[in-house]
Amino acid sequence: MSNEIVKYENRLNMIPLRRFNSREMNLFFAIVQQVHDKGTTDLTFTFNQLRFLSQAKQHGSDFVADLNKTYHKLLALNATIDDGNTIKAFVAFTRYEIVRDEEVVKIRVNPDFKGLFNELDTWTRFSLEQFTSLRSTYSKTMFRLIKQYRTVGERKFTVTEFRTLLDIPKSYNIDAINKRVLKPIKEELAPIFKGLAIRKLRGGRGGKIVGYTFSWKPEKKDANDFSKGKFWDEKIALDNIEHNSELTDQEKWRAIDKIKGLPLGFTEKQRTKKVIKAVESDTLNDLRNMLKH
Repeated sequence: MSNEIVKYENRLNMIPLRRFNSREMNLFFAIVQQVHDKGTTDLTFTFNQLRFLSQAKQHGSDFVADLNKTYHKLLALNATIDDGNTIKAFVAFTRYEIVRDEEVVKIRVNPDFKGLFNELDTWTRFSLEQFTSLRSTYSKTMFRLIKQYRTVGERKFTVTEFRTLLDIPKSYNIDAINKRVLKPIKEELAPIFKGLAIRKLRGGRGGKIVGYTFSWKPEKKDANDFSKGKFWDEKIALDNIEHNSELTDQEKWRAIDKIKGLPLGFTEKQRTKKVIKAVESDTLNDLRNMLKH
C-alpha cells in the first residue's frame, strides 16, 4: 500500500467532486490509481482489492452501498472539457458494474477521456496512502491541488475558484471557511508539505478577501512519493509540524494527534500536565529555598 502512486492528467483537478464524502473520494482515487496506463480495456477489481487500496472499513452491503454511491456521484458530476472548439461532457467510465455474488467491480474507461489516465503529457502524482490517511474532504482536495504544483511551491486561488474547486457550501461565510475549511487543511497538510502557509489576499474597498495563496517548500523534481517506512514518515511529519511557525500551539498539538492516531486533544492535555508539574516543582523548590534561609 505504501508505494501505490496515483497519477492522472491535470485536467481532472479542475473538476469539483461535488458532495463526495471522504470514503467515496478514497474509492474513486483507488480506482484512478488502478486504471492508469491500462487503456480502455475492461478491468475487474475485487472488493478486497478496492477495500485495501481505499483503506475502507466497511464490509458487505455497506461497502457495496459506498461503491454504488461513488459511481452515481461520478455520473452526476456537472463537468465538461472545452478545448476552445468542442465541449464534451465528463463521463469517466462507460462501464461500471458491481457484481455482488462474485464480489467484483468491472470498469471500462471512456475512450473519449482516456487521456485523463493514459499517455500523460502533464500530470498530478501523489501517494494513495497519504491521500486516504487524510480525514477532511477539503484536505484531500487541497492535497491534490498542491501536488499539481509540487515543484513550484505556491498556488493562488480567487475566492470563486477556491469555493468551486473545494465544493464549499454557499452558506459558509469567511469565519466558517476559516474554521471548517482552512483549519483542517492546515492541521492535516502541514505534516506533509514543509513550511505550509496560507495567506488571505485582500483588495477593493474595506480590504475584502479576494483570494488565498498557499505556499510551501518546493519539492525537488526527482522527488518521489514512496514511503520511507513508518518510523521515518512519522519523524518527517512531526518535524514539519514542530518547525512550522504558521501553526498555533493548538494546531500543532491537533496535527500531532492525527499523525499518531491519538484522540484529538490528547497531546494538549499531556503538554498541559507537564507545564503544571513544572510550575508545581518550581514553586516547591522556591518554598524549600525560603525555609532554608
